[in-house]
Amino acid sequence: MNPENSEEEKKPDIKSLVNIIPPASALRGREKETIKEKRVKVRKRPEVKSGTVLVSSKLVKDMGIKGEVEISVKGKRARFKALTQDSLPEIEIWASPEDMLKLGIEDNSTVTMRSV
Repeated sequence: MNPENSEEEKKPDIKSLVNIIPPASALRGREKETIKEKRVKVRKRPEVKSGTVLVSSKLVKDMGIKGEVEISVKGKRARFKALTQDSLPEIEIWASPEDMLKLGIEDNSTVTMRSV
């Protein structure tokens, strides 16, 4: 038996070691995905026009809202035009009392909002 051959047998295969290393795309942080839907509180505000809702600017950016949102509660869905406002809390949207009455929801109710 040759001592040189036994050393070569003990060395690990380079190809199997390279497979363990993740690709560069996995090491570099990927861009944060936008949120598809979020549970928020709806507040009645008489100054809001019917057919629109006021949404915080941070929530608009996080969800990627471009103009319209869909609000669903108790199996009912309705689409509204989204207007951005900086002073609103992130977990709250404002809607008109007429729209809330049509959906059958009270002030400070929790609904699901989706970006359309």
